[in-house]
Amino acid sequence: MSLSSKSLYRAIALAAALSAGITGLRAQATDIKPPAKVAQPPLVDFGEGVTFEISPHTGLMGSSGTFGLKMLMNYSSLSLEIAGEQVIGRTANLYPISLNAILNLSTRGRLLPYGSVGAGLFLTVPTNALGAETVSTLGINFGGGARYYITRSFGIRLEGKQYITSVSSDRDLKDELLFFQEVSLGVTFLFR
Repeated sequence: MSLSSKSLYRAIALAAALSAGITGLRAQATDIKPPAKVAQPPLVDFGEGVTFEISPHTGLMGSSGTFGLKMLMNYSSLSLEIAGEQVIGRTANLYPISLNAILNLSTRGRLLPYGSVGAGLFLTVPTNALGAETVSTLGINFGGGARYYITRSFGIRLEGKQYITSVSSDRDLKDELLFFQEVSLGVTFLFR
């Protein structure tokens, strides 16, 4: 073998080695993936365990103003709520007190919509009629709303409800079915 053929073989071997090295580097470079984004935990997650809420609110029932307080125990998609309100009327004040079951349509995130159904006691207290008595009736309610959390423990709550009760009339000697609609807006405080 002459000197030039040895040089030629070395050049070919060096070129082959460089080519194999570059191909290997390219293969390694394609195996490198960008760092995975770390998933942010949801702002509110009812699946983490039992949480409690206190929700003062105000609103309208017909043309009358309302205000009240709701206390909730949340566990995943189900919540149990105790609600007490005062509806300020011209001739009487209404005090609905109810126990409600809530189905949370979403349990994670900032915006948590829900549906609600419940039953309770309606106390009607006359304000300016002499000799009028307080009337108590049983009734049901259903509705829905949404809670929007600004922080992990504070949010805004918007709700609409339909109340149904039956009142006996002494004059007509029959029962009358009454319907009340309520829209309320309040804040909610979440405790873990």
